[in-house]
Amino acid sequence: MTNLTEITKAMLQAEKLARSSKVSRMIHSPIAYPLLMGFNKIIYPFSKQGFLTSADTFFGRSFKTLLPSGTDVILNGMKAHDSEIRLAKFLVYYLTEKDTFIDVGAHYGYYALLASALVGDEGRVHAIEASAESYLLLKENTFPFKNIHSYKNAASDTLGEITFYEYPGPHSEYNTTVKDAYINTPWIKKVKETVNKINTILLDDLLTSNQISKAVIKIDAEGGELAVLKGLSASLQEKDLTVIMEYLLSDDSSSLHHQAVKLFNEHGYRAHAIQADGSLIALDDIDRYLSDLNLDSDNLVFKRKTLDF
Repeated sequence: MTNLTEITKAMLQAEKLARSSKVSRMIHSPIAYPLLMGFNKIIYPFSKQGFLTSADTFFGRSFKTLLPSGTDVILNGMKAHDSEIRLAKFLVYYLTEKDTFIDVGAHYGYYALLASALVGDEGRVHAIEASAESYLLLKENTFPFKNIHSYKNAASDTLGEITFYEYPGPHSEYNTTVKDAYINTPWIKKVKETVNKINTILLDDLLTSNQISKAVIKIDAEGGELAVLKGLSASLQEKDLTVIMEYLLSDDSSSLHHQAVKLFNEHGYRAHAIQADGSLIALDDIDRYLSDLNLDSDNLVFKRKTLDF
């Protein structure tokens, strides 16, 4: 599937299914739904072993993923959390053929594959993933598509090796460069943390070496966002960038996400929220916006103020 109209239509159908009731989803997938629920609620809690399977995405590309975390993509063809639905909409409506998309913290490649379908053969996707296990699936998922280049690195602000903390199964989406990032979360006591060393990459270097002057960059680095942005500082000043960053609400004004927003502001970038229809609205106070909507986090879009919508 490469036609934008077809992708948009399929996306809206997937969204309708993702937002429907459990009964509706079970009727839509009468065999898969009970099997998946049985694995997630009975088998996985006992075995603690994920199950590798394949999902058909709304944008027409097969996506290998690990249960139970990939359940929503298997049932709906898309990530079903509201913030993920809105992000997918933004990308579908914003990315065009020949664009460049950079996915920092690509995990298994869901957004890299979506962007690949949107930017076409003449566009480019750069997918960066630090986890060795996640990278294997990322490489397998993206290998057939020549417009995707994958990197087994951690994006940061210095070159060399960095300590990387990895978690098994459905918790792999929380892999991070931040020590004790989840020390106060209940699940951390139930999993075994693996500590690895991984080589770093600077986004400034990636953009320069690939002669990229304009790009959409998605950053999902689980607390490593500030370091990623520091490694992008020159490009933020000199290039035409749109940066999507997951922001976590915090009462601590010195939190890493508050510092990341401060860095954006210093470079003349303004935060935007993604609306239900995929459009953007400029934000003057991010924390108040999230608090008013009872959100703990959200994907925000940062663009230079002179390029506001």
